[in-house]
Amino acid sequence: MNNEIHEVQGSILRELLFHNGTNFASLNKLGLPNDHFVFHIKRLEKEGIVEKKDKLYFLTQKGKQLAGKIDIYTNKIEKFGTPGVIVTVKKLIQGKTHYLVQQRLKEPFYGYYGFINGKVRFGERTENTARRELQEETGLIGEPKLIFINHKINGSSEDQIKLDNFFFIYIAEETTGELVDTIEGKHSWKTMDEIKKLRTFPGFETVLTAIEKELPLQYFEQFVELENI
Repeated sequence: MNNEIHEVQGSILRELLFHNGTNFASLNKLGLPNDHFVFHIKRLEKEGIVEKKDKLYFLTQKGKQLAGKIDIYTNKIEKFGTPGVIVTVKKLIQGKTHYLVQQRLKEPFYGYYGFINGKVRFGERTENTARRELQEETGLIGEPKLIFINHKINGSSEDQIKLDNFFFIYIAEETTGELVDTIEGKHSWKTMDEIKKLRTFPGFETVLTAIEKELPLQYFEQFVELENI
């Protein structure tokens, strides 16, 4: 089941959230005809979200996880920000500090420049995500250090949000392996001045400042106005 749920099913999940182990009649808070209500109960059973024991209905483990995302005032599944990592590598080339930059080769933001990034998998520590993404996307192995956390919200206005991401920003200084490009992006070494002249992701200057100054670990929240992605 995706993040959209029928209002009747949302009502059922809300009731079971507070009264797990409820009979058919008590679940039908909307007073629907039996055949209509049965359709939605059966759908939830088929999805493994609700189970029937004797004459009572219960949330399964999967159902408890889903019901926990229900807004109890609207009976809709709430949306949440997505955790991810941003990781780069720093090294000296001819006495100048360079950073590993990726040109993105997939949507959204096809062709834009930035640092390697990826989503945090369920149950995965962000430092492990940073190591994994670095190796998967560049072929390099290293020990990235967390320097910054950025909550970045994109949309045409703060009432029309398109993207909501929490980025854990890492930097590595010593790596092994051979740098390679992948289907996700092409890589190059750039100075900070060179990066600032590229077509970078909207709001990327915040990340550049954090990387360049390597300030003590801090958190920054920003809204970036963006009509389309």
